[in-house]
Amino acid sequence: MEKLVDTSKLIHDKIIRVMTKKLNRDEFKKVIDAGSGKISASITLKYFPRAKVDAVIFPGDNRKKNPLENAIGSDRLEIMEADICTTTFRKQYDFCLVHCSLGEALRWGNSFENMFHHIMDIKADYFLIIDIFEDPCVHFRYIEQYLKEKGFKIVKKKKFKNPIPEHYPKVKFDKYKLEFDSRHYSAYLVKNSK
Repeated sequence: MEKLVDTSKLIHDKIIRVMTKKLNRDEFKKVIDAGSGKISASITLKYFPRAKVDAVIFPGDNRKKNPLENAIGSDRLEIMEADICTTTFRKQYDFCLVHCSLGEALRWGNSFENMFHHIMDIKADYFLIIDIFEDPCVHFRYIEQYLKEKGFKIVKKKKFKNPIPEHYPKVKFDKYKLEFDSRHYSAYLVKNSK
């Protein structure tokens, strides 16, 4: 029996459910959660019930690793410690979840653009990109322009209101010392047409 975090009341659960409802999720066998955590891993396991899930976290990121190991019990989940910006993922995936990980690129000494390019190099049929609309480190126009230029198809694009805004204070890893509130999320369901 899988032990998952109850996500039913979270906006993240609603976003993934709404954005993927027209996909035949039961047929997906291989999913990658690029920038995983206990919430995204739980949601991924819930909505892709037959898939093996590779949960990618930055090497040594115990704030993600420990909750994944302790809060989620599933033989379908494999925790992979890898720097997305330096790792070549060789597997072919049905689906790639990018859940609020683009804004964290600075935490690991990467740029948003570099992180985004490497994620889009993952061999996946579909991508679901979700991030905080107010995060000044995430450039949504850039995302759309890049997807168009590289031949990806945006299947669905939607903005979601966060019912419980979170405050992100200035943190020491952020060389820009940015502070913001998460009032909205932007989501893109993308088909790989390459």
